[in-house]
Amino acid sequence: MRGYNKKVMKVLVISQTVFSKTSNMGKTLTSYFTGFQPNELAQLYFHSEKPTNPEICQDYYRFSDVDALKSIFSSKRTGTKIEASDVRDCDESARIDTGISRNAYKVGSRHKAWILLLRDIIWGLSKWNNTQLLQWVDDVKPDVIFFASGDGAFSYRIAKWLKERLNVPMVMVCVDDYYINNRNKSEFLGRFRQKLFLKSVKKTVADVDGIFTICDTMNEAYTKLFRNKCFTLHTSAEFKELKLKSDAAQVSYIGNVGYNRYRQLIDLGKAISTIPFESTPHCIDVYSGSINEEYITPLKNGAGIVFHGSVSASDVPKIMENSVAVIHTETFEEETQDLVRFSVSTKIAESLMYGPCLIAYGPEGIASIDYLKENGAAYVITRPEDLKSSLEEILSNAELRQQIVKRARALAKRNHSADVNPKKVRQWLQDAIDAGPIENRVSAEKED
Repeated sequence: MRGYNKKVMKVLVISQTVFSKTSNMGKTLTSYFTGFQPNELAQLYFHSEKPTNPEICQDYYRFSDVDALKSIFSSKRTGTKIEASDVRDCDESARIDTGISRNAYKVGSRHKAWILLLRDIIWGLSKWNNTQLLQWVDDVKPDVIFFASGDGAFSYRIAKWLKERLNVPMVMVCVDDYYINNRNKSEFLGRFRQKLFLKSVKKTVADVDGIFTICDTMNEAYTKLFRNKCFTLHTSAEFKELKLKSDAAQVSYIGNVGYNRYRQLIDLGKAISTIPFESTPHCIDVYSGSINEEYITPLKNGAGIVFHGSVSASDVPKIMENSVAVIHTETFEEETQDLVRFSVSTKIAESLMYGPCLIAYGPEGIASIDYLKENGAAYVITRPEDLKSSLEEILSNAELRQQIVKRARALAKRNHSADVNPKKVRQWLQDAIDAGPIENRVSAEKED
């Protein structure tokens, strides 16, 4: 990275998720642009949620799946332009979907092949590129587009279309393995859907000026797949001054329980409940906003598990202060491992930055587990047969926990500081702006 150069730039962020203090992707996006001025950012997003982060961005346009569907039947459905006066600071989710719409989102969150195909068809028929939205985009006058990709083919087509309309550079951030791992391959239409999806992806990637990834493992894989410049941009966390209590009496898990993490938590709970030491915790307090009964019911019935449901962002530091350790876990089931191979959760960055000792339970070969183990930044358990004895060791050894926390802080300072990543993002975006759009450079080369 060249010397840090803080020029004023205008960035159009295109994403499924709005800037947020609560959702994982919303927090990741926020971490990239901390330090930017709100007037440098504008966001076009596709989720039914209100913006709650005015200190990051104050200029939004929301066009949701519901808007897409209704616009097919009514030209008056144009989405919603959201200005600074409409953005209310809040550390809780502000969803606007209720009733039938909310239930539809629950179904859609399963990401089945037929659902993804149907969604792309709806967006293809929709009037997303209506006059009001395009006027908003033109008024933004971005210098560069920052595209946060996902598993919806429609979003790639939209990003590419807007890039061509605006004739500005575009960079793409990849936080998952949608392109390498077909999660729906065993389903009816799964392979067909993946083929169509990759077709849209590759057309868009051919026009991007760089790809940001969240770990070195993903960087290597996508450099090879896309033959494009990739930059590792570790998930960052804002430092918080916590007073970790010496008499903390709980072990906590905070976050997503999907991808079979709930099963790992059940095993952890069972093991911790049988530890024979009176001075150690004998249950795991699980905090998760999941609404899927497939996960929640077994957790509520699991030995050594106390399920609390969702908590606000402001409550997370309090939970950490009262915890001997916090848990990160990934599944040992091979089929699900493919889904989380590149996963490095935002909770990891937060735990490394200011949390208590991190206990990581999962197989080798998963980016998050390998990353923590290689850097000695967590107490890592990679074999189920070692689970009980390992928990006994770490929960009864305060000195060992302190040593791990010390290494975690050093790693966080190197790779996850909220001061470092926005500087990288700004410089890389400025480099793309200075170079100009790919198509302009290709035309110039042909003229030469």
